[in-house]
Amino acid sequence: MIKRIALYVMIGALFPPVLFAQPKSDLKMPESYRLWLEEEVVYIITSKEADVFRKLETDKERDIFVEAFWKHRDPTPGTPQNEFKDEHYQRRKYANEYFGRGSPRPGWKTDQGRIHIILGPPRNIEDHSSINGVYPVQIWSYDGDPDYGLPTGFNIIFFKKRGMGEYILYSPVDDGPDSLIADWGTNLTADIMDEQAAYRELAKLAPNLAYQTLSLIPGERPMSGTVSLASTRLLGNVFSYPQKKVEDTYAEALLKYKDVIEVDYSANYIASDSSLYVIKDETGHFMVHYSIEPKKISVDSYGDKYSTNYELDGRVSDTNGNTIFQYMKEFPLSFSGPELQDLGAKSLAIQDLFPLVPGTYKFDLLLKNTVSKEFTTFEGTITVPEESALPAITPLVLGYRLEKSASPATEFIPFRTKDGQLLTPARKTFTQRENLVVFFQVLGLPPELRSAGQLRYAVLRKEALFLSQIKKISEYQNAPDFLEVFPLQEFPPDYYKIKVSVLDSRGAELLAQDEDFEITAAPSIGRPLVVSKVMPASGVEEYDYEQGLQLLNLKRNKDALVLLEKAYAKNPSQLKYALGLSQCLFIEGQYQRIKDILSPLRGEKATDLVLYFLGKSSHSLGQLDEAIADYSDYLSRFGLNLEILNLLGTAHYQKGNAAEALRAWKRSLEINPGQENIKKLVLSIEEKTKR
Repeated sequence: MIKRIALYVMIGALFPPVLFAQPKSDLKMPESYRLWLEEEVVYIITSKEADVFRKLETDKERDIFVEAFWKHRDPTPGTPQNEFKDEHYQRRKYANEYFGRGSPRPGWKTDQGRIHIILGPPRNIEDHSSINGVYPVQIWSYDGDPDYGLPTGFNIIFFKKRGMGEYILYSPVDDGPDSLIADWGTNLTADIMDEQAAYRELAKLAPNLAYQTLSLIPGERPMSGTVSLASTRLLGNVFSYPQKKVEDTYAEALLKYKDVIEVDYSANYIASDSSLYVIKDETGHFMVHYSIEPKKISVDSYGDKYSTNYELDGRVSDTNGNTIFQYMKEFPLSFSGPELQDLGAKSLAIQDLFPLVPGTYKFDLLLKNTVSKEFTTFEGTITVPEESALPAITPLVLGYRLEKSASPATEFIPFRTKDGQLLTPARKTFTQRENLVVFFQVLGLPPELRSAGQLRYAVLRKEALFLSQIKKISEYQNAPDFLEVFPLQEFPPDYYKIKVSVLDSRGAELLAQDEDFEITAAPSIGRPLVVSKVMPASGVEEYDYEQGLQLLNLKRNKDALVLLEKAYAKNPSQLKYALGLSQCLFIEGQYQRIKDILSPLRGEKATDLVLYFLGKSSHSLGQLDEAIADYSDYLSRFGLNLEILNLLGTAHYQKGNAAEALRAWKRSLEINPGQENIKKLVLSIEEKTKR
């Protein structure tokens, strides 16, 4: 039997581009969905969720959102029942049944209905509805939740204004004791003396009630005759309580990726932590290193074996949103029982790297668990520097451990430095038992700085200098790569900033970078199991190929051709290298070179792109018979394609075979009748035939 297990982790272009949805204007919403948004969940939905819901375009998208909305509030995910959803609708039903009595409004709209829906039934109710000279008052007592700004115990007070209508919310600041006394203050001015007089009068009529009207927080002792401003903050925290308890990042992810992810995944967003850095390697490539840690790990089990599979879809786009590079990678994972149990107390970090040409880009990553149909996302901005004669310091990479790997130094591994593999936390939190490992590079380091320059490390604790250290650059053997280790035993738990400065021989600061980090009081942190792809240096042509395609998408064809030629020369048997080079050669008009590369690939094993580039290259060279043969082979093996059909018709027409040209073009018009140029060609040939 196969079982599904969910682990909740303790916190700590040859190919069609992936199209990432952009938010659109909200359309007219069907009534049932409007009621859901504006009535059913109005007190518990976050502003971000509501904004996303208004931007959805179809009922299917709205249904998926509603499912995700409740899933992210489910206290027992993985079970059929959603206790939060059931409780919410029970509270709403009760509010409508009991708090709408004697009110022109439905119960959920009343103040008592709102508090009941947000907080549930009170622990205790004090009723003060029959005190002579005092308007009806109710005091609801609740246990608090300090993690979300609610004191351990507090009261909510309702009263009937002027003794009439429904109970409304009482504020010690906005209403005060005088609002509870019948016929009070008709001839008094609203000053502090009146407030004190009102309190003294209420104390005579109802001593216990009077004291509680000064503050909603039991135990707080305002000065006699004054009120509690903390009560105003409390009411604000009560109203925002449901929103604070949910992470609503899933909503934006659902909107952005709704056209990319399959329906099975749509409602199953999970949170994650991530980090992103650019490091120049020894081969001269700028590599993008990233790590993503999903906060939930789901696996399938068969007997005592456990497995899962992650799919990474990455996309790099320029400032105009054009796709520059994209990829898909899979990470199949398997665990034994003890390994799975250990993983539940830690987390999982999926790490990867890829090369990127200089420029500023946006990076989007979609991580899918294909076993549980869950997804998470990550986006960031990447800046890869141009080569420059001026020195520059890269952002600081902070790690908690440096591992000396037994694998060859020539392998490409995420977060690997010349000193070893740096283990980096997605959240920059460390314990006193760990080290702070600081890595950075100084690019374009001139000889005078190498010999006489210095590095200053300054650690600030709440803006005050906590530690300072200066070392000569010449002491580092791996420059321009620099790595320094700081034991944290003497660092009290707190928030810190480390600043690294490059100093000249006189001690003047030339460059600097800084990064924040935290030392926790916890004795230990469950560090994640790291999984990553490893590529041997013998496969470096893959990076030439990837950067070549990036340059091609940036329309830097000459530069792209250099790298694509390198990749193909190193491994001419790799089909994608041949096709990537052919794509660039076609743009550059080098048609015969394409034929030289791809002609040996003709035959039964030829792919659609091989025949596509061969046919168009032969056509461009005026070799019409070869072009017609390749176009025909393409259509017979890979099905109808409008561009190929039209090119086939053109080749026949250029060869003087009008009948075959008509046959191809008419077939094309059957598929897409809206091709005006093809229509004109067909009419022209038919008219000539009639003469």
